[in-house]
Amino acid sequence: MTAIQITDLYKLKSFSQPFGTPDRTFFVQTQMNKEKNDYQANILAIEGNGTVQPYTNGGKNLQPIVVGNSLYYRHQDNQGHYQLMKMPVDGGVATPVTKENGSVDDLRFSPDGTLAFLKVTLSPEKDEEKDQGLTPRHLTKVQNKADGIGWLPTENVYELKTFDQETGETKLIKSFSHDFHLQDVSADTQEIAYLAAEHPDWTDKFDTSQAVYVYNRQTDQTTWVTASIPNGVFTDAAFSPDQSRMAIIGSDYHAYSATVNQLYVYDTKSNELTKPAQDEQVNVGYGNPIADDWTQNPSHVSGFWVDNDTYLYTAVHHGHSQLYRYHAQENTTEKVHEADRHIVDFAMIDNQNIVFVHSTAEKAGEIRALNIETKAERILTNPNADYESTHQYAPTESFYYKTADGKAEVQGWFTKAQTNNDTAPLILYIHGGPHAAFANTFFQEFQALAGEGFNVLYVNPRGSTSYGEDFATDVMGHYGENDYADVMTAVDYALTHFKGINPDKVFVAGGSYGGFLSTWIIGHTDRFQAAIVQRPAIDWFNLYHNSDIGVPFVTMELGADLYKDKAYQLYWEKSPLAYADKITTPVRIQHGEADRRCPPSQSEALFTAVKRTGTECDYIRYPKSFHGFSRNGKPSLRVQRMQDIVDWFKKF
Repeated sequence: MTAIQITDLYKLKSFSQPFGTPDRTFFVQTQMNKEKNDYQANILAIEGNGTVQPYTNGGKNLQPIVVGNSLYYRHQDNQGHYQLMKMPVDGGVATPVTKENGSVDDLRFSPDGTLAFLKVTLSPEKDEEKDQGLTPRHLTKVQNKADGIGWLPTENVYELKTFDQETGETKLIKSFSHDFHLQDVSADTQEIAYLAAEHPDWTDKFDTSQAVYVYNRQTDQTTWVTASIPNGVFTDAAFSPDQSRMAIIGSDYHAYSATVNQLYVYDTKSNELTKPAQDEQVNVGYGNPIADDWTQNPSHVSGFWVDNDTYLYTAVHHGHSQLYRYHAQENTTEKVHEADRHIVDFAMIDNQNIVFVHSTAEKAGEIRALNIETKAERILTNPNADYESTHQYAPTESFYYKTADGKAEVQGWFTKAQTNNDTAPLILYIHGGPHAAFANTFFQEFQALAGEGFNVLYVNPRGSTSYGEDFATDVMGHYGENDYADVMTAVDYALTHFKGINPDKVFVAGGSYGGFLSTWIIGHTDRFQAAIVQRPAIDWFNLYHNSDIGVPFVTMELGADLYKDKAYQLYWEKSPLAYADKITTPVRIQHGEADRRCPPSQSEALFTAVKRTGTECDYIRYPKSFHGFSRNGKPSLRVQRMQDIVDWFKKF
């Protein structure tokens, strides 16, 4: 059996957006195309007899929804815009049902299937050849860019439209000058729930909010559903079938992105928003990120109403997924399923059965069905089965260890090197965030590193999510303290509890916050033989001014505003750049040139500082790459980035 290789990025497939019917289950399969150097997303269906049939072939095809005898989905055209497509469920030719000048960027059908509600984005056309890129950019808002996007558009129009599947007519319902995210449509088709920022007109402050609104197309009135929790951040909103309630997932954001997301319920008659009794240490929904590099095109839909009384939703706790059920009559929640895995996406088939996509540290993904009542579970398909028949995933073990101060337990994972040697080097890998979490999920990079002969150690130090809010907020105002101690203790634990580690070849790597902590580590100890620092946050002054989330993020994470609190000394003392003159560990720096979250100037400063000390150091810049390019960037650059990591560590 062959170990997982770096270039297997092109061979493995990822799955998402399941849609179940009594006869077949549709899903989106994403695969990287080496020749085109992009991602192909196709819609496939699992038939009742277990065979898998493709419905599309090439390009990007998303959001499969079955209405009657028709399959609807969004297809990306040659201009990069999405249009709504329709084809017979039993197979046939797909036809476009919209010909928008803009892009159909979201889609929801009314419960009765008569109307499709579309979000259409209209962007002004630019004649790049005539302009030659010389038009000056006039900025008036301090919040003017976003990672993954670049400069925020100022002239876009966002339209809410309906498409009548019987008549084929498309009608404009409402236009917005700011972006919004469709969530749900009421049973009577009159009300549309959506998410949007509360203060799109602010020019001198950052608006981190994401509120829930309901627009009534009959009265032309908009209700701010989450007004009782101003500045909250919400990720999901869904009407009950009888429209008496809405299930809403999110938080008041009091602890910034460390805040635990919870379930809220909105009474549409009394206009009251309440929070049912629930475990307040459990992160509800998909809002708190799981650190992986494999999931592509998730639906981001965290729950579904089973009936007027019952809402089923997902959650993450201690690095794995759970399913909960809310009972409206009792106003209670109960855990109905839990396993050591990551439920990437799920959908209802009927009132008792769901279809879901899951992955584990040793499995790229499968599509399964689960009966919530009987707990019976079965595999529907594994499109990677042929690949897995000739390749072997590296064994990965989850473990817990006590922190050095004895105040907490930290969860970690150890992926064993696939080598015939008695011992192999160890890489301590640190996640970003810091309010994210490693989990029982597939990480192709860690498997590839194991295939190259490295043991990989990754842990969730204090600051990580899925272990309760106190655990997640521990790092805030205390960067480089308990988090630093926790990862160093992890190395000690691994060396004494796992066989096959060469104690003289221990390396460290990490990106974003992981880049912060990696740089902090090598500025405070020479224990590691080499380091990889990726897209780091190493200078809080620079990050405050230049990051797309700089002012609110840095202020909340350090516990002080640079100017209002005169926190100049704190910002410098907590910057790894302040200790760059003490770095003796050979370090390779990696950064995407289009990164707006941690701008490349962070790495440039680190590179200059370390080179001035005489320590061995180099710096690799990856073109056309945003902050998250290791997860969704150009496939060729993802391969190159991993090869650059392997080459650096093998050198030492």
